[in-house]
Amino acid sequence: MFQHNHYVPVLKWKMGEYQAISRLSDVAKGKITPLFEIPPVGFDFESGADRESWASHLGDFGRRLASKWQSRTCFVDLKYIPKEIRIAGQHPVDFIFSQVRDEGSAAVPVLSLANDKPFLQAVSRVIRADGRGAALRITLSDFDEDDLIPEIEGRLATVGASITDADLIVDIGAANFVPVKAFVRNLGILYGMIPTPNRWRTFTIIGSSYPQTVAGLEPESLVTRYEWLVYKAFVESLRRDSRIPTFGDYAAASTELVELDMRLIKPLAKLRYTIDDQWYIAIGKNVRSNGFGQYRDMCAKLIRKPFFSGRAFSEADRYIEDCAKGKEKTGNLSTWVWVATNRHLTKVVHDLASLYAS
Repeated sequence: MFQHNHYVPVLKWKMGEYQAISRLSDVAKGKITPLFEIPPVGFDFESGADRESWASHLGDFGRRLASKWQSRTCFVDLKYIPKEIRIAGQHPVDFIFSQVRDEGSAAVPVLSLANDKPFLQAVSRVIRADGRGAALRITLSDFDEDDLIPEIEGRLATVGASITDADLIVDIGAANFVPVKAFVRNLGILYGMIPTPNRWRTFTIIGSSYPQTVAGLEPESLVTRYEWLVYKAFVESLRRDSRIPTFGDYAAASTELVELDMRLIKPLAKLRYTIDDQWYIAIGKNVRSNGFGQYRDMCAKLIRKPFFSGRAFSEADRYIEDCAKGKEKTGNLSTWVWVATNRHLTKVVHDLASLYAS
């Protein structure tokens, strides 16, 4: 159970992201319930085949979750795993959650209105074994259904959960948030379509305006965090007796999961730094031709900005300052993800504390 002053970030279960959460302060960890999306098996473009088996891909999830998030609660969404996949005769839901259970971690399975019967049956088994209920993640397109409420009630009944022991996650994705006032009005209409919002165990709205690509941005750009602006305006618009939703986003990343052929891609040096209502994004040159060292210069520029929070703010801020001063290596693409994510998560926790303190 958590309230509206909590935070639900959607994070891909990749090295950069889980290193980011493991390096959060204990205070920040206590204010966050992450929603982990397990990515699909990577594709080897050179061989034309998957890089590994599904058993290998998912085999260390439980151990790694316990290592990075210990026994704290999280949501786990398997939406990227094809419906036909079975691992040693087991449904992936059973395979994943048996690991989590054995490691002593606390994960809640995520449902959608698109799940098939075997998936729902597997979730039902997990609910009976763990007693943690389930989360239902619905999207904007789901609101177009005439029978939304019966669909929701039917999904929960199928897995043996009730609204009071279920978490509702409304994922508005990469919506067109502009103009903000109009979007807030539309969000209010959707809010009115949600069955008994006060009865859900938790109620979260998530979305992202982070660009799908940084191509075309200036070497230094400020990009508006519209999902945060919309959330604040929406909360302000609610009646006093309305349930305030919890805020969620996709951290400093877009909603899409893209598999790139790295033989053809020349990745750019990139520094992402979350500030009030915006992201500061610095873009360098491609690292294959110009190396990773350019990240040091980008960090040096950042620590001179008025919005740099100082090394004590987060582990990411400490790393940025030390990298700028030559006390840390410049790292690689994965390093830059954990830095951007760790900074973002810490910043949002502070933002929410400030919002509800006022």
